[in-house]
Amino acid sequence: MNLIQLIRLQIILLSGTLLLFVCFFSASFAQITSSTTQTNIKTSSSEITSSLKEKYQVDKYYWVIYDNVCPYCRSATKHIKDLDWEKKIKFLSYRNPLTYRIFPDLSKEECEKDVHMVTPKGEILSGYKVFRTIIDNLTATKILNPLLKNNYAEAKLNEIYEKMVKERSCYYKKSETCGLTSRKEEQ
Repeated sequence: MNLIQLIRLQIILLSGTLLLFVCFFSASFAQITSSTTQTNIKTSSSEITSSLKEKYQVDKYYWVIYDNVCPYCRSATKHIKDLDWEKKIKFLSYRNPLTYRIFPDLSKEECEKDVHMVTPKGEILSGYKVFRTIIDNLTATKILNPLLKNNYAEAKLNEIYEKMVKERSCYYKKSETCGLTSRKEEQ
C-alpha cells in the first residue's frame, strides 16, 4: 500500500466515524426535539382551544352540533334560528374540523349518529335532551314552556324528535323500514 492509498483509507475511516457520530448525534437531537415538540404541541393545542373558545364566546351560547347536509336538519336549523330572537343558539356542522378544535371532548363518530349540544356551562347533551333544551331556551317558546312540562307534552315532543331522527335515517337510507317517501317518489 502506498502513501496515497493509506491517506484515502484514513479519510474513508474518518468520514465513516464522522458519519456515525453525526447520525448518533442527530438521532439524540431528534429525540430531544421530538419530546420538546410534543410538549409544545400539547401546550399549543390547549392554547389554541382556549383561544378558539374565547374567540367564539363558547360560554355565552348553546352550541348545536348537527348534520348540515341532511335537508331535514337544515330545515329545523332554519326554524330554530327564526325563533331564537335572543340569538342564544349557535350551530356547527359535525363535518367541520373546527367543531372538534373548539370542543375537543366531542367525537365525530358520536356527533354523526345524533345531534349534540354544548351548553354555556360546558355540559354535553345529545339526542332528545338537545331538542328539549332548545325548546326551553327559545324566546318564542318560553311562553309555552309551562304547558310543555307534563308527561303528555313530553311524549308528543319525543314523538316529534323521533320522527326527525327517522327522516334523517331515511334520507341516508339507513333505515330498512322507511315509511317516508321522497317528493320524487310521490309524483
